[in-house]
Amino acid sequence: MRQALSVNDTLGAQREKKRLGILCGIAIIALLIGTLWPLNPFPPNRVSWLPDTNGVRFGGPGLVVSKAPLRTEGGDKNSCGLELLLRPASIEGSYTILSFYAPNNPRQFLVRQWTDGLLVTHAMANAQNKEQKPKFDVDHAFQQGKLLLLTITSGPSGTVVYLNASQTQSFSRFTISRGELSGQIVMGTSPVDYQPWPGEIRGLAIYAKELTASEVSQHYRNWIGGHGVDPPHLDDVIARYDFSERAGREIHNSVASGPSLEIPGHFGIPHKAMLTSAIKEFEANRRYVIDVLLNIAGFVPLGFIFCVYLSLTRTRRRAILSATFVGGILSFAIEVLQAYIPQRVSGTTDIITNTLGSALGAVLAQPSMIRTILGRTKLWITN
Repeated sequence: MRQALSVNDTLGAQREKKRLGILCGIAIIALLIGTLWPLNPFPPNRVSWLPDTNGVRFGGPGLVVSKAPLRTEGGDKNSCGLELLLRPASIEGSYTILSFYAPNNPRQFLVRQWTDGLLVTHAMANAQNKEQKPKFDVDHAFQQGKLLLLTITSGPSGTVVYLNASQTQSFSRFTISRGELSGQIVMGTSPVDYQPWPGEIRGLAIYAKELTASEVSQHYRNWIGGHGVDPPHLDDVIARYDFSERAGREIHNSVASGPSLEIPGHFGIPHKAMLTSAIKEFEANRRYVIDVLLNIAGFVPLGFIFCVYLSLTRTRRRAILSATFVGGILSFAIEVLQAYIPQRVSGTTDIITNTLGSALGAVLAQPSMIRTILGRTKLWITN
C-alpha cells in the first residue's frame, strides 16, 4: 500500500513539474512574441522612383542615405542654406524627413514633420558640456499631397524659413552653422530612431551661404519650372540632388566633389544604438513613467511561474533569486535582438525594469497554493 502511494506521489510530482514547465515555456514564448514582433531584421526598403517626374516615393518605411559623409569646409561657417522639394503623403503623426548624422553627434540636425507642422532641431553642447536641443517650429507648413519647396537659410542674424519662396517666419535666436549640414545625409527616417516619413522627395540642395529673397525666388522657379528655367548656378552649392535618374539605386550629386545618395535594398535605422544607457533614456514625463510600469508588470508573470517551478527543487530563497536571474537574462537577450529590429528600441532601462518585474513576481509567488490549484484542476495534462 505504501509502495503504491509512493509511486502515485512520484507520478503526481512528475505531472506537476511537467505542467509548470509548460507554463514556463508559454510565458517565455509570449514575451518573445510581444517584444520582438514583427521579427524581421531586414524589411524591404519602401522607396521607389516616381514614374512620370523626377523624385522618389517613400511608400512605407523607406531610407535614402549618402554613400559618404558630406563635407562643408571653407568659407563663412555661420552661413548656409537648405532647399528641400517634397510632397507629404500624410499630416498625421511625427516623422523625420531629413537629417545629418555625425558619430559624435547622432542628432546633429533634424528636419521633421509634426502633423502638419515643420519642426527643426539640432543638438549642441553648452558651457557645462551638457547636450541641448534648440528648436523652432512652423505651424501648418505642410499640406497633404501638396508639392512644397521648403527653404531654410541661416546667417549670423538668425534663420529664415520660406515656403514656396514666400517668407514665412524668421528666428533670430536660432542659427545654423555650416558644419551642422555636414556628415552622412539620411532621408526618410531618423538616423537613430524609427520615424519613417511617408511622401515624395523631388530635390535637395545645400548651399555654402545665406540665401537672399531674390535667390530663393529664382531657385523656386528652377525647381518647379524645370531645368529650362533659370539654370542653377553651382558656385555656392555644396550638394544638389535633382533625383533625375528615375531608375537604379544611386542618386547623383550635381557637385562633383560631393557624395552620391544610395537607396539600400533593405530598410533599417542606420545608426541605431544597442543597449542605450538608462541615464540617456531617462525622461521626466508621464509617458516614461507608464513605460517603466508596463515593463515591470510585463515580467511579473514570468518571475511568478518560474519561482513556483524552481521551488520544486530549490529553497524559496534560491528559487526567487534564480527566477529573477532568468528574467534578467531573458530581458538582456531581448534587448540585444531588438537592436536589429527597426521598429524596436534597445536600452538598458528595460533590462532593469524587467528584472525588477521578475523579482516582484517571484516574491509574490506562493508555490504551495499554486501546486494545490494545479493538482485539482482538470484542464492540465494528466499523463
